[in-house]
Amino acid sequence: GMPEVLTRFQAAVGAGRIGGPRRVAGRIDLYHWVASSRGDVMRAFEMLSPWLGAVKKAQFVKAVGTIAAAQFTPSPDEELAWAAGLFDGDGSTCFERHGTHAEYRRADMSVTQTSRIGVPEVLTRFHRIVSVGHINGPYGGSERWEPVCRWKAHRLADIEIVTRAIWPWLGGVKRVQAATVIAEVASQPVLPRGNPAWGDSHKTHCVHGHEYAAARVRPYRPRSVEGTERRASKQCLTCVREWARRQYAEKKARRPL
Repeated sequence: GMPEVLTRFQAAVGAGRIGGPRRVAGRIDLYHWVASSRGDVMRAFEMLSPWLGAVKKAQFVKAVGTIAAAQFTPSPDEELAWAAGLFDGDGSTCFERHGTHAEYRRADMSVTQTSRIGVPEVLTRFHRIVSVGHINGPYGGSERWEPVCRWKAHRLADIEIVTRAIWPWLGGVKRVQAATVIAEVASQPVLPRGNPAWGDSHKTHCVHGHEYAAARVRPYRPRSVEGTERRASKQCLTCVREWARRQYAEKKARRPL
């Protein structure tokens, strides 16, 4: 039947009409919102202009001439509502095959856009608002097809963060997708870390035989105010001290008498 996002969109802009369905064998019925009079187009632009990216604004200008766009600073909730609208139109939450465990499925959340001028503005805005995930691309493209850019999140924790943030404004279809994927992936057993062929991932001794309980794992200490730990350090302090003693002895031996 009539998609919920189209009826919500029509109510929000207060103009235009919804047409369809267009039926093609083997495909889902297609519906569309359209504004064909200048007054309806101007009304739609007036309501949407604060949220539009540069590409869509340029399309409006080309269609109806130079028009002034409203300017204002959106609240955090308004930005999240915008992100939910973008996700409703161009986003998805689905399953992916796991790279090493055939019976295991990964979660994938993405928003796809095309552009011939680099990463689309709306993707960088979406990324800034949700604060997780990453943007891939542009890649592909030809004379006929524009290159593709995609915001993606794979970690279940990141997908849960985005879903909670935009949930109040998300349409029913995308809610069901996200809830289904999150529940399914969360119900799977936790995969063991590391490769068993390489030994236990939680070793009790370092490669030189020092027991970690006696020679504690080296804590990270930044050398500058801006220093950040790139990964958890697994250095054995006994090994570090022995290496430092050797370095000192070699340096001392090179000193002139």
